Amino acid sequence: MSAFGDILESMVRRVPGAVGAVFADWEGEPVDQFAHIPSLEIQLVGAHWGVVWSQAARRLQSLGAVEELLIEGDRAIVLVRSVTDRYFVVLATKRDAHLATARRELERGAGILRSEM
Repeated sequence: MSAFGDILESMVRRVPGAVGAVFADWEGEPVDQFAHIPSLEIQLVGAHWGVVWSQAARRLQSLGAVEELLIEGDRAIVLVRSVTDRYFVVLATKRDAHLATARRELERGAGILRSEM
């Protein structure tokens, strides 16, 4: 596992209820991931939400840079956070995960990923 994978694993383990995280580029291509679900599934989460992320960032550009996107569903929460203007990290959790903990660890993880680049 790469240094990025180690960072993602640590982030996922610090968030009770987290199922996985993926670090991806502006096109949604995974750089690395760690998950309790199959690798392909977390990669698809990153790719799909990467499209949403890039569209939101473009559409909301006049309001300033988008730093975080939060999607709450019936069974899951997906958080997307900017690492740089060309990279982002996605954290997927179960619906009952503690949102403040997830957001704090996602922000922390994004900073660590940025410092490793």
